[in-house]
Amino acid sequence: MQNKSNKLKIILTVSTITLLLLSAMFYLSSTLSQSSKEDNAKNHTSSQGSNAEFAKMTESDIKPSEDKVNIYIFWGDGCPHCKHLAEFFDKHRSEVEKMANLYTLEVWKNSDNLTLMKNLGKFLGETPKGVPYFIIGNKTFSGYSESDTKTQNQILEAIKTEFQKSTKTDKYQEYKKSTH
Repeated sequence: MQNKSNKLKIILTVSTITLLLLSAMFYLSSTLSQSSKEDNAKNHTSSQGSNAEFAKMTESDIKPSEDKVNIYIFWGDGCPHCKHLAEFFDKHRSEVEKMANLYTLEVWKNSDNLTLMKNLGKFLGETPKGVPYFIIGNKTFSGYSESDTKTQNQILEAIKTEFQKSTKTDKYQEYKKSTH
């Protein structure tokens, strides 16, 4: 009889512990799920604030410029770093558009733009390995992080420095002259 009583106590104890664990797991799961929904709502709201995207241009869109800096941005459709770079340029649009022309060439779905990026990179002594890859005057940039304020400042400084020159450096135009 004692043995049955001990077994019953053990079963009740294990059942109680299991029930408590399941309750705790359910509570945590619903709390995390609610928190996740709130975070997603916040992220959705903040990402809606900037739907900046690069235009899908081709080499035929490029025009020489004597009064503005020509910036060449090679990017990939769906690349999150490229999206952040587009948002950066959108955020600084009023400042940048006075000084520069943006030529945004998508390379993941446009093989001609990909070939141009590789050839221009080779002309500059580089091997572009990813996107975004962009050229401002004599400076090239590979990659982009929205939290890298140092690079953001370098981008703006490169634009301002090149804009102030009486003769703008345009590596694409130099490349074109070298191939003819």
